[in-house]
Amino acid sequence: MHTFTYGVIRKIFNVVTYGVLGMEVIGEENIPEKGPFLVVCNHASNFDPPLLGTAMRHHLIHFMAKEELFRNPLMGWFLRYVGTFPVHRGRVDRKALVEALRVLKQGCVLGIFPEGTSRDQGKLGKFHEGMAAIAIRAQVPVLPTAVINLPHKQGPVRVVFGEPVLPPVLSRQDKEKERDIIHQFSEDIRSRILDLINQHGGENMS
Repeated sequence: MHTFTYGVIRKIFNVVTYGVLGMEVIGEENIPEKGPFLVVCNHASNFDPPLLGTAMRHHLIHFMAKEELFRNPLMGWFLRYVGTFPVHRGRVDRKALVEALRVLKQGCVLGIFPEGTSRDQGKLGKFHEGMAAIAIRAQVPVLPTAVINLPHKQGPVRVVFGEPVLPPVLSRQDKEKERDIIHQFSEDIRSRILDLINQHGGENMS
């Protein structure tokens, strides 16, 4: 990616997110100084990636996004240009898994919306557990993140970063319990994001 072009893109989104939407960033001190790490966020709208991308000023987030967004040639080109890659929903996408692990192995930041789609009426959906499996396999910290108060609601848009969470380490003895461990870690991250939403002005959710 050309640094100059990316800088221009970021400045445009800065104007929109900070200037037009009045975005507030909370918990910036919780962002690790260096990668690799995994940013896991609720999915409030299709504008979540630009919000997170501008809120995290010193890192480029490589987002995993639904394959449907890449069907438009121009949109697909732009998404790939800014480091986003596709994932097929509804099945195990091994190609996306390999790409996610490659991003983290290179010391970069991976962004995932584990609900899989944006939610109406502020509901926090069930998490797909691939996020937890990736974090455990790569042994990288997870940064719980919440997007709160999108434009159709009262008040400013907020992006809240929680404290990083280290994934459990799977031993040989844990192999039989691997599925349960992944599920528990996924639920732990979901609970932390839910707490961020409820603590910082979002709707009371469960």
